[in-house]
Amino acid sequence: MRRIASHYVYWKQLLRLHYVELDEKENLVGVFPLNGEIAGTEFYDGILVPALAEGEKMDRQGIEFSWAGNKNSLGIEFLTAALQKLDLPKPAEKGLPTQVLLVTLPLTSAKLSADNSRCNGYIKRL
Repeated sequence: MRRIASHYVYWKQLLRLHYVELDEKENLVGVFPLNGEIAGTEFYDGILVPALAEGEKMDRQGIEFSWAGNKNSLGIEFLTAALQKLDLPKPAEKGLPTQVLLVTLPLTSAKLSADNSRCNGYIKRL
């Protein structure tokens, strides 16, 4: 078993503090709430996206995100909207081969940013 946790998991919806569990063949077992420390769990800073492995194998650098409206708010709505614009592979389904993608965003306050409300991130296949 492989357990991969993050601040957010984007699987059908954006879930906070969850982990993705894969079996020995990299098939999705499920996505579960992270209620405490679990031995052997990998933790990454960013957003995990469990996606079907039969689609495009993704690794992207220099992805640019921009937002409008309240620049001081980087909440669930902003993250969900940004992820929907990324053209990600189809969400993984239980029992099927899965690739776990890590989407990273510099989640700093827009007040501290000098880049006119834009930030660069990347997608990395784990």
